[in-house]
Amino acid sequence: MIGIILLALGAALGAAVRAYIVSLKIFERFSLPYGTFTVNVVGAFLMGLSMPLIIQGSLLYFMVIFGFLGGLTTYSAFTLDQLRLFEAKAFRKLIKYTFMMMFFCLVALALGLLVGVSL
Repeated sequence: MIGIILLALGAALGAAVRAYIVSLKIFERFSLPYGTFTVNVVGAFLMGLSMPLIIQGSLLYFMVIFGFLGGLTTYSAFTLDQLRLFEAKAFRKLIKYTFMMMFFCLVALALGLLVGVSL
């Protein structure tokens, strides 16, 4: 039961951080949804960094990996961004955004793992 509570607390904190970052005015000047992109890439890096450092199945693992990072990163917002670009017939931007998200999240996760393992 305590694991579920910690997971929920971590998820709430992660979602609040995501909402704050995505709402920053700095992202308004770009034609792509870089707020979502930023939280997903940073979240992927932090996940890679955390995985070797936190014992799998521990309460901290549930709170950080599933909770905070699950709340911070968001596939559903990424998909909504894709739909909006599709509806706007911005097909080149849609392809660019999709490729960038997948590529940079994978690279960030791998870099996070490399750093985490070396600590």
